[in-house]
Amino acid sequence: MMNVHKLIRLHQEKNPNSHFFDKGTLKFFGERLSEMRILSRRVTVIDCGNDIHRDCYILSTYQHNSPCTNKRTHKYFDAETFDVIIMP
Repeated sequence: MMNVHKLIRLHQEKNPNSHFFDKGTLKFFGERLSEMRILSRRVTVIDCGNDIHRDCYILSTYQHNSPCTNKRTHKYFDAETFDVIIMP
């Protein structure tokens, strides 16, 4: 079963140059690990960079520093490479 800490570990192992979960990045967006959740279902999304269908985990997080209002947002991570998938 996937959880936030396992996703972070796998993402960092496969993407050592990523700053997605760095303390400074989280602070900039006002995100807290304690408020992050992995949704129970995986989804297939189309990567906007190269139109490839990818099976993804969904990370649900709350951004306290979002412009205009605080908001819940979803980030998608490839279930094989653990890359962050940019949605169109």
